[in-house]
Amino acid sequence: MIDFKKIDNYIDIIENSEIPEGMDFNRLALDFFKVTQTLPLSKYLRKIERTNRMPKIMNMKKAGEVLYYSEKDEDVKSFLGRKGYDEMPQFNYRSIMLLRKVEPLDNWIKVLQFYEGKGSLQEIADSLKPKLLPVEVEKLENHIKGELRIDDKELNWLLKLLEKVEKDKQLQKSVKKLLGN
Repeated sequence: MIDFKKIDNYIDIIENSEIPEGMDFNRLALDFFKVTQTLPLSKYLRKIERTNRMPKIMNMKKAGEVLYYSEKDEDVKSFLGRKGYDEMPQFNYRSIMLLRKVEPLDNWIKVLQFYEGKGSLQEIADSLKPKLLPVEVEKLENHIKGELRIDDKELNWLLKLLEKVEKDKQLQKSVKKLLGN
């Protein structure tokens, strides 16, 4: 059974960037993941109108998930051991922004790069994005032009516009509202 009182308490703690006495960050993340594992968390947050810190809360759940699956993953344990960690390094509210829905090992590689000062959060996140081959770019461009019935000039205009929307969170929200999302 889902303990909504406990979940709401954890959400308050996470929103305030706190760590309860007697816990460390990883324990908090792992416990939060376990109590929200069967709950569609983003839907629940919208329902209780707690969306102002949704990315932070969702990242905390992701941190717990990474920790949960890393405990059982021999490749992760081996990798961390080679890097000099006998146990899981402690996440923090900044490092969890690097976590994505990929293999636990990939997430640890990014987090350790951040801890080792090999770049800012944005630089590390951008460096690991898959780069498209020229053939793939051309194929995507042709698909978009065909589906939207536009030429190269209109495609360039559209891409510049979408880039502006993607970079501006407020603009993204405004567009989503206009589209009814």
